[in-house]
Amino acid sequence: MLRELRLRFTTVAAAAPRAYWYVWWGTLINRLGSFVVPLLTIYLTNERQLSVSDAGGVVAVFGAGQILASLVGGQMSDRIGRRITMLVSLFGGSIAMLGLGMAHEIETIAVMVGVVGFVGELYRPAVLAFVADVIPPEHRVDAYGLLYWVINLGFAVAAAAGGLVASFDFRILFVADAITMAVFGVIVMRKVPETRPRAAPEAVPVAPSRSWVRDRQFVTFVVITLGMSLLPLQTAAPLSAHMTWQGFSPAGYGLVLGFNGLLIILLQPILSTWTARYDASRVIAVASLLYGAGMALHGLAPNLAFHAGAVLVWTIGEILESPTRSALVAAMAPADARGRYQSALVLAWGCSTMLAPKLGTWIWEHEGPNVLWFGCLGLAAVVALALLVTAPARRRRLTESSEAARLSDRRPSGSS
Repeated sequence: MLRELRLRFTTVAAAAPRAYWYVWWGTLINRLGSFVVPLLTIYLTNERQLSVSDAGGVVAVFGAGQILASLVGGQMSDRIGRRITMLVSLFGGSIAMLGLGMAHEIETIAVMVGVVGFVGELYRPAVLAFVADVIPPEHRVDAYGLLYWVINLGFAVAAAAGGLVASFDFRILFVADAITMAVFGVIVMRKVPETRPRAAPEAVPVAPSRSWVRDRQFVTFVVITLGMSLLPLQTAAPLSAHMTWQGFSPAGYGLVLGFNGLLIILLQPILSTWTARYDASRVIAVASLLYGAGMALHGLAPNLAFHAGAVLVWTIGEILESPTRSALVAAMAPADARGRYQSALVLAWGCSTMLAPKLGTWIWEHEGPNVLWFGCLGLAAVVALALLVTAPARRRRLTESSEAARLSDRRPSGSS
């Protein structure tokens, strides 16, 4: 594992400018403090005495904010710049997180959850577009993979530590989360330049790229991604409610989620080398089936060890899917629309973040755990089939546009 990881770092280091590594380190710091959202359902049910489905409804407001953030963040990153979008999001999200920690009324909490979801998530399309700006196409899977790896390194620590700290005082988590966002903001402010591609002077003005909404093949992929993203998001509110019902403490749930991050740290450098050899749509289809199988195993799990085994299955799917998806979107996006195309995928995940907590907890509470967990397996099969059926059109699209992309893809001066 260490040899594969060292090789991955060496490969990316040969192509990545210094700014990429500042964003990499800032991401690690930010994720080390990402305590609140994974434990929000437990906070609402244990500390604020909400029912499971009501807590799921409040958590769903975060998804509503994330949807708006994906639309605004993509536009901001393409029109006013990646750097300013990151700064607004990170500093604004830090302030919003402190406000959420001080809120007491349920209505106020719901509003602040939406504000955190909006302001705190604006930076995601900008970061994804930033990577495409500064990394050559042939190294993007590796670069996204390393960023994804460090996100989960931080998450593994945060999930385990957050569950333990929550047993003493939830307020500490809000403060720590706000501080780490602000630190990432300082790093961007001092060390990360603007990387938005500059328009090249042309004898004949070139019209800007059309909206991704009019890109039929891409919209199809976004819709399929929306269905797939419902699967891993069941590990938030529904799984925390399920494990609480089984008698596990917040620390137990935190350890299970932390195992996800640990597995990614150990396995991602090895598996991502394998994924780069295969067609992206087939890799994501396999990942969807693994997501569904992992959720079904959570429905069967009687103890923490079995839950950990379920995490192993869907974590492999996550390792296969996340960097492959980001690189595929970067390949499909015109250079002047990278932020908006990446924001479309953030939009899909935001819709799922809004739908999954309420839908999952409602099914769990009213139809029963088996309907929820085994229904995930059925949805996974539908998603995998849809990916395979629509794959030939995406392959033709990428083959036809690859030469044009190499000619038009200009790395910005000042990004190295």
